Amino acid sequence: MIFETERLIIRPWDESDAESLYEYAKDPQVGPIAGWPVHTSVENSRDVIKYVLSADETYAVCLKGDNRAIGSIGLIPPAQSHTEAKEDEMEVGYWIGVPFWGQGLIPEAVKRIQEHAFVDLGCSALWCGYYDGNEKSKRAQEKCGFIFHHTEENKPCELMGDVRTEHFTRLTREEWEKLGNGSRVVLYVHGKGGSADEAEHYRDLFPGYEIYGFDYKAANPWEAYDEFKEKATELKQKYSEIVLVAGSIGAYFSLHSGLDHFVNRAFLISPVVNLERLIMDMIGWAGTTEEELKKQGIIKVDFGEDLSWEYLTYVREHPVFWEVPTKILYGSADNLQSMDTINGFAEKSKARVTVIEGAEHWFHTEEQMKFLDDWITERM
Repeated sequence: MIFETERLIIRPWDESDAESLYEYAKDPQVGPIAGWPVHTSVENSRDVIKYVLSADETYAVCLKGDNRAIGSIGLIPPAQSHTEAKEDEMEVGYWIGVPFWGQGLIPEAVKRIQEHAFVDLGCSALWCGYYDGNEKSKRAQEKCGFIFHHTEENKPCELMGDVRTEHFTRLTREEWEKLGNGSRVVLYVHGKGGSADEAEHYRDLFPGYEIYGFDYKAANPWEAYDEFKEKATELKQKYSEIVLVAGSIGAYFSLHSGLDHFVNRAFLISPVVNLERLIMDMIGWAGTTEEELKKQGIIKVDFGEDLSWEYLTYVREHPVFWEVPTKILYGSADNLQSMDTINGFAEKSKARVTVIEGAEHWFHTEEQMKFLDDWITERM
């Protein structure tokens, strides 16, 4: 069988994929943490295709653009499962090459295979597992609705010749159906001075999606952390896809709270992505110094929020990590975050940036709002 998603073709492996397989499977960051050794040659990869990846329900994960194998996904029958799967249950296994990490491709593939398992094969439940320390796999499973079930210690990992701790997650057909089986929502997070009602602007831009304006109460990152995660968890239990649309400080609160564990992709509009940099700039605008702020604790200013030493030290101690497909719309005249700051974040998170020339931090003209609408429409 061959499956398609928005960005992927999921198809059976072929021996002609050996060179591509070797390119990604020779990387020591890929196989060992998943329980199999690095590939040593193209011929080694060809043998793996012939004797391992040729199994039923095992597929190459390929980008639509060139149909070139960049990873693998498969359904493991009960007899070969790593845990005690019942007769009508299967286990999902997957990996993807390092250059494609953090782009949401594996969750996209897993969700398509989930549909195949529950609808085409009639499975009652799916299992998934990850070895202790494999946080990327854990996060991918969480994004796909899998729920932690149990841990098995002292498990022999035969291919690597060692003993490991393995954690198992599980998703039943009923739980999968409760996720909405295709139900989708846009989570809108406003900036300072905005409101959840602004979410209505995006209703026509996301046909087929419900729109949820988040009326959050947090005034700082440490308050936002729990509040944002709680809301994202609530939405994840109801919807199979969450798209984040966030602006200004609302974007920073979303980044800081780790919403990339929950959302499938994000649109950030004039985002604050580096709050430490912004506070340091504000210290300069106020004509004071970091040393003076540390001494006083709070320095009142006649623009924006008062400067706070507690705030500055907190954001320094809690850097942002973000790994989900993300698009950024930025105004070239934005005075809160520089182009270098935006580009630095985009490079680390593999986000794509679009610039509106002459636009300030808050888009307000008819031309700018049309640009915003067209930007989202084209990318959806």
